[in-house]
Amino acid sequence: MGLDGLLDIGKSALSAAQQALTVTGHNVANINTPGYSRQEAVLTERSPVNGNPGQVGTGVQVTQIRRIVDSFINRELTASHELLGELSITQEQLFQIQNMFSDSNDQGIGAQMNEFFRSLQDVAASPSDVTPRSVLLAKSALLTNSITQVAGDLSARRSSVNEQIKRTIAEINSLTSQVAELNNKIVSVEITGQNANDLRDQRDQAINDLAQRIDISVIDKGNGALSVFVGRGQVVVEDNLSRKLVAVASLENGGLANVQYDTGSTRSLDISSLISGGKMGGLLKIRDTIIPELQTSFDKLSASLVNEVNQLHRQGYGLDGSTGLDFFSPLTATTHDKSTNQGSATLASGPITANSLLTLQDYAIRFSSSTSYSIVNTTTGATVKGNYTGIAVTAPTVDVPVKIVTGTNDTLTVTVDGTASGAITLTGAASPGQSYTSGASLAVELQTKINADATLAAAGKSVVVTYDTTASRFTITSNGSTTASAVDVTGGTVRATLGLLTGTATAASGTYSGPQTFTIDGIQVTLSGTAATGDEFSFNSYTDTAKELGMSLTSASKVAASSTRAGVPGNNATMLAVIALQTKSIAAIGGATFGDAYRVAATGVGVAAQSAETQLNAQSILHEQLESFRAQSSGVSIDEELVDMLKYQRIFEAASRLIIATDEMLQTLLNLKR
Repeated sequence: MGLDGLLDIGKSALSAAQQALTVTGHNVANINTPGYSRQEAVLTERSPVNGNPGQVGTGVQVTQIRRIVDSFINRELTASHELLGELSITQEQLFQIQNMFSDSNDQGIGAQMNEFFRSLQDVAASPSDVTPRSVLLAKSALLTNSITQVAGDLSARRSSVNEQIKRTIAEINSLTSQVAELNNKIVSVEITGQNANDLRDQRDQAINDLAQRIDISVIDKGNGALSVFVGRGQVVVEDNLSRKLVAVASLENGGLANVQYDTGSTRSLDISSLISGGKMGGLLKIRDTIIPELQTSFDKLSASLVNEVNQLHRQGYGLDGSTGLDFFSPLTATTHDKSTNQGSATLASGPITANSLLTLQDYAIRFSSSTSYSIVNTTTGATVKGNYTGIAVTAPTVDVPVKIVTGTNDTLTVTVDGTASGAITLTGAASPGQSYTSGASLAVELQTKINADATLAAAGKSVVVTYDTTASRFTITSNGSTTASAVDVTGGTVRATLGLLTGTATAASGTYSGPQTFTIDGIQVTLSGTAATGDEFSFNSYTDTAKELGMSLTSASKVAASSTRAGVPGNNATMLAVIALQTKSIAAIGGATFGDAYRVAATGVGVAAQSAETQLNAQSILHEQLESFRAQSSGVSIDEELVDMLKYQRIFEAASRLIIATDEMLQTLLNLKR
């Protein structure tokens, strides 16, 4: 090797030092850039040349600008971003929901409910005074307003979360497009043998931002591109292509947006139920699980309060002698036709036929063919027993007793589970007739006589008869357990007197011929039109009760405190019965009292909010630790970079001195020829 070889070595050293200094400068410049990974110039010796007495080096070269990353830590960080996104939005939303109840300043529903029962006690203490009754109506209005306010706030919160879901979908689509674009750039760069370090950092940052919004899985294809999946293997990024998520209004979910995957065909795929993490997972859980469960709790609490108070209040008498009046706005049935139904049939709500039989559970009429139906209690999973419900009759009272006259209107014929009874004769009198002063006594008479029928007893058939004081209807229910079990009143002279002439028989399963009326556990609905196989129609008696709760009674003199007309004004038996509801265990709300049911719902939100905050704090600490680990492996240390800067500066200076020395040697050789 001659002097020109020395110059080449010096040149290579200058170039390598310059490149290394450039990388160091790039690191220093991006020390605070989010997601930036430290880079380093990899220096290796150039290929030597053969010489005597051996090979001689030819200098140095930069073979690679390496990106310093720990793949394991990066994967853990992506998973941490998913969990942080879910927990942060869940905690934020739960605390906002918790603030709706105002229980901390005694202005919430719990306080208003206590005031309501305290006002009832004041009426019972002074039944002849109209003033406590006026106060009761005012306190009742405050209670209903508090409940409707919370119900309205929950609906508004659900709508707000729905809008956030739509915005999050747009953000996800933007990020998947960004990842696909970066995939394309990285592959284009690296196919030429270059390292797309900065582009990979940008893509990792986009992946983490995406994970914060939705749970994802990522596969490295080995050519520089990543494939990204959501849901159950739905690919949203493949090479340089991305598929979008779309927000589609769901008829089954009140018009709220479902998250659907654009398959590229005419129909998109609903993946809402497959999303469990990230901000989207938290929002969907709040909107479709937590808020609806709260709404159901408040609807059932409100419906139970209305149902229990109204049943008792209708039996009492006001100061003006009025009776049979509802205290709160009465309950109504709510129906829903499944959006995927193929037939033209529709379900319409009818009256509440027996408030005493209401379970506040959910029911569905399902079709296995266009004419074969079955009725299921979807809350319990059990089939519904057959029953027969009469029409409303004049309520038996002391003032207007129902009379059963022997030989005139005292017979009845029923069919129980397909077995026809003989002639059932009620206990009456020839003249002026046997008077029954209450529906309960009539129900006992009917049940006893029907179950004593020899034909029915021999076949093992029996019934339960109830009289509903609110709807003034008799209901006869078979004790049979088969789905075809049903009762029908087929003849007799007492049918019209008892409202059993044009009643409705309903079985848990049977043949449909529209229009057809079904009466199930006190709810009456009518199905009309043509059904198709697989069609389903649901109904209940509590939906939206909290939102629509109001007062039916407006006059203080009509507040029923007395149990009899003759007892007005001093009798307070009805009011005492209403007061007793405060400590009564109500089956429709899980055997809890009204106060306990409210506290369970309200405190449940608080407990969930605190739990989410605890989990968020714990995850934040873990995330900080992961960020610290990443900083140790991939972060830029200003001290290390300054050391490298000085090192490469010295190399550059030394290489310069080598070139200068070589030049001087060349000058010496040239001077020898002169």
